[in-house]
Amino acid sequence: MPRYHNVNNVRTPFTAEEEALRDAEEATWAATAGDRAAAEVQNNRRAAYQAEADPLFFEEQRGEVPEGTHAAKVSEIKARFPKPE
Repeated sequence: MPRYHNVNNVRTPFTAEEEALRDAEEATWAATAGDRAAAEVQNNRRAAYQAEADPLFFEEQRGEVPEGTHAAKVSEIKARFPKPE
């Protein structure tokens, strides 16, 4: 199925070179989907650790919360943001 541009409100079909470039872009995008998903999980975990788990670590060190609270929060975050397979 041919693809088209909209140039000055005129529907213009892709050239063979444009089709090949677009196919290559789509193949690259599909091939890197796993890397993007892994990076998103890593970013989500990092933000959650900083906002939720890090404060608990220091509170646990000072004896303000029961032991294991930090580890439980880390496990919860890992379960919330599982790594892609």
